[in-house]
Amino acid sequence: MNGYIIFSDLKGYSKLSETETRKYFEKVNYDLSQRMNKYLQCAEAFNTWGDAVVAVFTDGRDAVDMVLEYRDFFNTYDFEALEMTRLMPRIGGHFGEFFSFKDELLGRTNMYGSNINTAARIEPVTRTGEIFVTREFKAEIEKLPFALEYVSFDELGIVELAKSFGEKELFRLYRQGEKPQVIDKIFALDLSGALPPPPELNSEEKSIIAYSAAISKHEEFLVWLDSVDLSARSGEFMFRLAGICKNLGLYQQAVGLIQKLESFDIESYGIKMYPYKHRQDLLKLKANCLTRLGHYPEAADIVYGLWQIGMKDSDTLSMLAAQYKRRALFNEAGDVCRASINIELLIKAKDLYLEAFRRNIEDYYPAINAAYLYRILGAQENIQGMKLAQYVSSSWIKREGENWWLDSTLAEALLLQDFFAAAYLTFERALQLHQPDSFERASAVDQIGTYARLTGNEMKLKEIISLLSTN
Repeated sequence: MNGYIIFSDLKGYSKLSETETRKYFEKVNYDLSQRMNKYLQCAEAFNTWGDAVVAVFTDGRDAVDMVLEYRDFFNTYDFEALEMTRLMPRIGGHFGEFFSFKDELLGRTNMYGSNINTAARIEPVTRTGEIFVTREFKAEIEKLPFALEYVSFDELGIVELAKSFGEKELFRLYRQGEKPQVIDKIFALDLSGALPPPPELNSEEKSIIAYSAAISKHEEFLVWLDSVDLSARSGEFMFRLAGICKNLGLYQQAVGLIQKLESFDIESYGIKMYPYKHRQDLLKLKANCLTRLGHYPEAADIVYGLWQIGMKDSDTLSMLAAQYKRRALFNEAGDVCRASINIELLIKAKDLYLEAFRRNIEDYYPAINAAYLYRILGAQENIQGMKLAQYVSSSWIKREGENWWLDSTLAEALLLQDFFAAAYLTFERALQLHQPDSFERASAVDQIGTYARLTGNEMKLKEIISLLSTN
């Protein structure tokens, strides 16, 4: 079935105090219901949670009337009389196929489908107090047998949707007689001349990258790398090459390529621009390599900078946790011993890994690292470490065989539960199945070797370390 899909939320709602929230549900929500009740009767589905509303209509007039009345209610509501923060609506609309079902939990009709998701990604990019709709929505309204002469549409152009959901051509829907907003035309401007993208890989570079990625021996790769004329290559070529160097454990070479990339420029109308200098994936790669080289302060500063510019994701937290962990475990000479552990820093690292895992419970990397640190801390923390390792085992065992990182994590979870023979066999299967490169094997050896020394398990883990080191 096709329909008009509406999503809305209220700017300012998340900042309401508890007293204001109570006023919203006791007074504002009640007044809103008096205006919206008639639309509940004609909607195919209508749902709310908190300040959000999602509704689907098969009648275009009902959809348009609903969004206009919803917008007008909040734009004119007397919040000042209630002594509460003004709430401003953001309303997104799309037209397309949707699927309905009887929601047994709620006892009413609900809906799903890719077009529902599209509508949900329009609302966050809508300006407060406005209604943004797709070309599909506009086209269906204009095809109605009885024209809605009381509405107009202003072109917004191609707009990037929320959460990397792609782009859509959007329009501002408003009442006939309301002033069009001149700023809307800015959305349609082509900025590619003023902000040119860096050159992409050409076909020759793609072939060279594919060839270099197949070289597995360090010495052979270094000889090949010395023969490459980087001055004639694109920035994307150097970026891909830096990633290959990192995977081979050639961190110094990777950093050298990254430094070249940071000074790589493109020119537009006489103005030099540096497209790679602030690229987040490049900065993450640099921090990773610097950590491996022991340049912890510089690596930590990069990761903290990523956090400051808004990359507050699981990956960034894990990278920052890795900095604290290495500073806690390794002395200035790069050695590790139980007597010199900085317990305070180790606890901070463990907490960062746990927070990273909380933010993305599908990511096993911070979970296994937190389990390691629990066990290294010892005493009562030992039990927590074994429980977390057991959780990793039970949660991801069904995906065994997917890739090296997952399978090695499952093996590590077993050794953290002191199942050393089972861990050895799991590593053995993973090595045969995935043929990991030197970087991948070295990461596991470093992690397990450090754990063995700090927990007195050198002899128990000797065979596993030998297995990983000689394959």
